[in-house]
Amino acid sequence: MFRNLLIAILLMPLGLVAQRTIKWQGMKLNELDKQGRKQGEWLFFDKKGNALMHCQFRNDKVISPRVFFNNGDTVLVRLEPNDSLEHFIYYYKGQQVSGAFVNSGDQFRIELDHIPQGFTREDIAELKRWYAVKIEPVYMFGMQPLVDYFSAAYYKANTIPNWNHNFVVTIDASGRVTNVEWEKKDELWTDNVEREVFGMFYNMGRWQPFFDTWQTKEIKLTMSLGADLHTITAR
Repeated sequence: MFRNLLIAILLMPLGLVAQRTIKWQGMKLNELDKQGRKQGEWLFFDKKGNALMHCQFRNDKVISPRVFFNNGDTVLVRLEPNDSLEHFIYYYKGQQVSGAFVNSGDQFRIELDHIPQGFTREDIAELKRWYAVKIEPVYMFGMQPLVDYFSAAYYKANTIPNWNHNFVVTIDASGRVTNVEWEKKDELWTDNVEREVFGMFYNMGRWQPFFDTWQTKEIKLTMSLGADLHTITAR
């Protein structure tokens, strides 16, 4: 246990120091300061690299409206909640609709300043879906395929054998790998293999952190890795 912790401490800074921002369309975004806190303008993406949400952080706290995108267009602007009310602006077929999500315990209802022409039950259901949307972790914010990283890591490896193992990887609220667990060790698992496997995970590029409601949160991913480089991630 002490050896594993020491390996983690030695390896983790190498993958973090040079990746305090990402570059997107010529802009530097998604900054982490020296303490690993989120600062400034942030964009969240899907796995294909399409922008999903924009907000601003100060010392890890969201300090701006959250602007959600659908196919490149603004679809929803959510303002900071005030008690049980969270005001929003919803863009429906070119029409701007103001409203509020009203929370009462585990329940909520939607209030609109007007019902736009053509608005149906299906559209209400779509607005509810946007209310509940969560943004999943994505490796390197969708700008580098995970398989490319592992392909390069396997190529450099000296001792990783031809096996398949399942790992549980903890991604913290800033998008950094902070812990790695594995299902089981077999006779091929040696100290050198362990060091190289730890190195692969702790030296990864940044992950997009899991975003839920108003904050990013720590999350665990199950990752199945083998010499065929097929990777599966699941919450």
